[in-house]
Amino acid sequence: MKRKTIKWLALFTLLAMVLSACGSGDTPAADGVTAEELQAALDDAAAAQAAAEAAQAAADQAIKDAADAVANAGAPAVDANQPASVIRFAFAPDPVWDYLTDTAVLATWEEANNIRIVTSSTWDEFTYFAGGHGDIVSMGTQEIPVLESETSIRTVTFGKYNFQRSPMMKRAGDPYQTLADVPLGSNICVSSPVSNTGFWTVAAQQLHGLDYRVGGGDFNLIVNDHFVNPVNLLRGDCEVAVIIPEAAAPYLRTGEIELMYDGQMPFQLYRTFSGIDDGQNHVMSNLFTATEEWYDNHPAEAKAFLQLWQTGIDLWVQNKAEIVASYPQHFAVESDEDIAWMIDFMAGPNDWFVDSVYMDQDWIDAEVLIYNLMTELDPDNPNVLPADWTMPRFDPIAP
Repeated sequence: MKRKTIKWLALFTLLAMVLSACGSGDTPAADGVTAEELQAALDDAAAAQAAAEAAQAAADQAIKDAADAVANAGAPAVDANQPASVIRFAFAPDPVWDYLTDTAVLATWEEANNIRIVTSSTWDEFTYFAGGHGDIVSMGTQEIPVLESETSIRTVTFGKYNFQRSPMMKRAGDPYQTLADVPLGSNICVSSPVSNTGFWTVAAQQLHGLDYRVGGGDFNLIVNDHFVNPVNLLRGDCEVAVIIPEAAAPYLRTGEIELMYDGQMPFQLYRTFSGIDDGQNHVMSNLFTATEEWYDNHPAEAKAFLQLWQTGIDLWVQNKAEIVASYPQHFAVESDEDIAWMIDFMAGPNDWFVDSVYMDQDWIDAEVLIYNLMTELDPDNPNVLPADWTMPRFDPIAP
């Protein structure tokens, strides 16, 4: 935001210099521009500068309010006379986390609660957690029972963060509207055998009766990084691809790549086949999930952890445009046009961040119904739940 203020200030100064050189009245300036036209441009630049400064002031105030809130939240989560408690947390690269860090809200929270968060940034949180390397991890709803069935790790999920957002995409001009239109045996680019593939394997079966999985089924799923898959799709390495929107933003803006399923992302598409329409979004890409051992022994830390992330969500809502512009690397955008497109894309129902990190039992009961659909998958599907599967533990924490 400050960069934009400086840019408008430079333009304002330049226009003022030109106007001064032109004199007044209808005297033509360079290229036939009159002084009145330059004055109008000067007025527009001044208004834009004022708007940028007001937005920056609002963002600064929101940051101050957030820091004050975490500093005055009450007694520290951990006794200040004891060494700081450490939370080992694995999370995908995230703009809200960077914003909490760069605005010092995180540092204020750590000092106020006598807690230090040690992070590991990874797009494969499932593997990280399965290796026993963390206390808390961000994990998709569908990944949790698979993790528990494949390992000896027992978990507790106590908060939510963002929805499953990886839509199916095609090249502009290709005729595919849904997966049912894609020829059987086609290559499909995906980012993981679990994660969003877990959702699409259920959607493919429920909507089309298709077997969709890595290592078999009706298609050949090829695993590559999210940020590589848009190029793979455009050069024909795969027929369609499942990609997080921010990884394909430049190509979505230019129209080279298009969303299938009428533009719906998984958390929107889920309503069409789940029978669940409770007015809330479901199927999470990132829940806050801890080992049962850690959670049961650190209730104060778990509650404080959610309070920090709710602060982050509130800052995201108040400063969405600034965060996107400040951390373009998280949205694969570089040009002003791409940044503006992403801000607009996130402005409405496509925003995949939750309003509240806190769960209640009604929301949990609806969220876990997808597990019933996972029991109906092909027995060879790595995302199938066996008949004797055990319900993972979800524990709502009050704000």
